[in-house]
Amino acid sequence: MPDRGPLGQHALFDKGVLVAPELGTVESAEAKGQEWEVYITRQGSVTRVVYPFYPMDVVGWKGDLWVAKLNVRDFRPVTSPRYHLPPSVHGTFQAGGCLISTFAPRPLESDPEALRVPFYHRNTDYDEVLFYHEGEFFSRAGIQPGMLTLHPQGVHHGPQPLAVSAAKGKTYTNEVAVMVESKTPFMVKPEMEAVEMKEYAMSWSRR
Repeated sequence: MPDRGPLGQHALFDKGVLVAPELGTVESAEAKGQEWEVYITRQGSVTRVVYPFYPMDVVGWKGDLWVAKLNVRDFRPVTSPRYHLPPSVHGTFQAGGCLISTFAPRPLESDPEALRVPFYHRNTDYDEVLFYHEGEFFSRAGIQPGMLTLHPQGVHHGPQPLAVSAAKGKTYTNEVAVMVESKTPFMVKPEMEAVEMKEYAMSWSRR
């Protein structure tokens, strides 16, 4: 879990809502005695590991490193009436050089002078990918559920001009999105290039 600072370890969601996966079982004696192959893909390379037993046949989980599921409806984002909080306050999980953040429905800043959309910034250490699951993403115009954006390390980005004007009349955002930031650069697969919106990089100049 990320360090919550003065907010405490139970901020954003109660650890009690995390759900451990229900692992499958192997019923037949023949299946229990066979070898099981696991293929691990990392940065385009595949490693093959062979187990002499069913690798998912465990009794339980122990320690801090374990598989868990979090329902986005149980996520409680931190908000402020006068100051737009940076995306880091929505940090949900971290692992080494990777940070996962959750953007859930929340009230926007109520102070008329407050900035309601993310300020312009540049990721100096991370590549950033955002997956838009549901709702209307308030800092971007033209984004639909199911879309994915990539902001590579060092590239300036922030609210689109259309989003800045649209945010002035909003009091609430109904977005559901997941952001993954990684110190290891993301590699764009050829399959993704086929559906790329080539004009995306120029969208910040539209008014």
